[in-house]
Amino acid sequence: MPNITEADLKKHIKSREFSSVYLIYGAEQMYVRNYTDKLVNAVAGKAPSDFNFHRFAGEVDLSELAAATQVVPFMSEYNLVLVSDAFFDMMTKTELDTFLEICANPVDGTVLVISLPSNTPKYKTLSAIVKAIGKKGDVCEFKKPNAMTVEKFIAKWANANGKLISRAAANKLVSLCGDDLTRLKNEVDKICSYSSGEEVSLEDIDKLATVNLESRIFDLSDAVLAGNGEKAFQVLDLLFYQKEEPIAMLYTLSNAYIDAYRVRVAAECGVMNSELAKDFGYGKRTFVLDRVKRSTNRVSTEALRKSLDLMMDADLKFKSVRLNDRLYLEQLIAQLLLTAREGR
Repeated sequence: MPNITEADLKKHIKSREFSSVYLIYGAEQMYVRNYTDKLVNAVAGKAPSDFNFHRFAGEVDLSELAAATQVVPFMSEYNLVLVSDAFFDMMTKTELDTFLEICANPVDGTVLVISLPSNTPKYKTLSAIVKAIGKKGDVCEFKKPNAMTVEKFIAKWANANGKLISRAAANKLVSLCGDDLTRLKNEVDKICSYSSGEEVSLEDIDKLATVNLESRIFDLSDAVLAGNGEKAFQVLDLLFYQKEEPIAMLYTLSNAYIDAYRVRVAAECGVMNSELAKDFGYGKRTFVLDRVKRSTNRVSTEALRKSLDLMMDADLKFKSVRLNDRLYLEQLIAQLLLTAREGR
């Protein structure tokens, strides 16, 4: 488990009292990037010398990393080693064990920072890293901020652009673009640049916001379940225009149907959505359960099962056979439309 908070990390940076090893990671990548930069600047300065700053990323040469952690600071208080977005999932167990052993034994005066701003390893690997680093140094996880914090960030960014934004407009932006702070900041900056009024309106957001994959996929699944083939293929065409990865589209669409099937079975068993959300760890995504419940009211449970079978078959084919991705997804949507129509 993480053993320091954001406030603790701030204190380390301000007091310049550093641990020998840090792991900085979490779902909120903007925080991970920002605090990694702050920590690196505090330890090494804004213009560190090559003698005292060693950076690794991707495929890490473990022998070079081991040598870097043993460098004695030269005309500086600290020797900084930064490992950013290493390909941990590509390491063998022996290589990962070696990496963790290196992390456990830096020479005095070396600060080793392991940062995961975008390439998060699988759960089992991450757990092993968190556990090992937590014994020798400090681990700081940045989880997704709550809705109120996200709203405050949006208001702050709008104000920085000389604009006001209402709570309703901020919520609308999150519903369309998701709650990733980096993406939201880019959207706020863009919308404020094109918005003509003093306040960002709901109309501005509808016209200018770039809708995220999950929201588009919900529009797609909603259209399919409603039997609206024209809208379904319009959304699919838009997804390809936005150059979304077909396998990601299939994965997200499958998740939407899994959500719908869970809601249906839970309702048939008398289980409330709040209890379902807790059992399956939906957290802040609980709202999707109410949303899919409305979408599936007119579709039978059997039709949902058949749809899941279709997507399981599609997933296997995507992973094992060379396909025309667009044509295959269009065929899949047609099959899902027919299944939903037959299941009314």
